[in-house]
Amino acid sequence: MIRNLFMLAGRLLLAAMFLWTGFGRLASVSSIHNYIDDWSVPGWVKPVLVIWELGGGFMLAAGLFTREVACSLALFCVLSGFLVKLHDDDVLQLIDFMKNMALTGGFLYVAASGAGEWSLEKRFNLKTRWVRGLEAA
Repeated sequence: MIRNLFMLAGRLLLAAMFLWTGFGRLASVSSIHNYIDDWSVPGWVKPVLVIWELGGGFMLAAGLFTREVACSLALFCVLSGFLVKLHDDDVLQLIDFMKNMALTGGFLYVAASGAGEWSLEKRFNLKTRWVRGLEAA
């Protein structure tokens, strides 16, 4: 029981950051466009970021296709860390980069462990072929 409680709490805490930033991006459309423009990234990326963050956050929190979502969010953290956080000699940017790498580690751990018993995956027996192959190995 304590293992499942910790797995749920871990998923919720990891998801909370993405839900918070995703809703923040929705609330401040102009600020994210300015931020993206600073790095010469095309404008179509903003909706992709919002969907990635909000969708991934909701799915992780619910425990729905958890391993795939965790891998996706790990990739998000690595990409944003290297593309956005390592451009300056700013100590705060380096701290943000290390935060992204720590989150990546957490997501990889979730990808390896799965959602646990307290998840929609378990409730409705939802597993992709990829996950079945991972569990068989």
